[in-house]
Amino acid sequence: MLPPRRRSPRTSGGLHMYRFTRLAGVCLVFATLVALTGCSGSLRKNYMRDKAAEHVYQKSLVEVWPRVHDVLKDKGYSWRENPGRFVLETEWRDAGGGTLGPSTQSKFLVEGVTRPNGGVILRVQRLDRTTQEIGTNYTRGAIRTQTDRAIAINSGGARSTLPTQQTFARDLQLELELLQRIDPDAAAKLEADALSAHP
Repeated sequence: MLPPRRRSPRTSGGLHMYRFTRLAGVCLVFATLVALTGCSGSLRKNYMRDKAAEHVYQKSLVEVWPRVHDVLKDKGYSWRENPGRFVLETEWRDAGGGTLGPSTQSKFLVEGVTRPNGGVILRVQRLDRTTQEIGTNYTRGAIRTQTDRAIAINSGGARSTLPTQQTFARDLQLELELLQRIDPDAAAKLEADALSAHP
């Protein structure tokens, strides 16, 4: 009878390398599928926003405008508008920021326009402003006592604000949300088109 065969270190190392390579290949395929799925979802969202920007409602502004109010009210905005003009401007609303970082506020300008050849379009512009408070010029010297600190704070030199940065751009996301609320059938067709364009 022959003694049992021993595996050489070279053979068992090759087996481990084979398993490692196979596992790495499976992980690579999985990661690629996850990445492509995420890309497709992002492409679908971009497609839907772009197409919503071109949408023409087959309703009158009198029918569409109350739904614009509903969407903005649900988002917590209040607004000013001239009745019958179909243009409104929301009040500023905090959009983020904190004690130590910059604070951001946002507001919207929404305009409804009747097209000469029929139909209605809605355009949404978003204005964001960012401010940053900074500590400045406490005193001419060192703050040694609570009185020095109180004087520095109350003299107005303790805080200052960096210049405000403002950005103004069309808000395609809110235009898509309006489409979904005002014309759900068109929004559903748009979603189906996006899914077929970017599976």
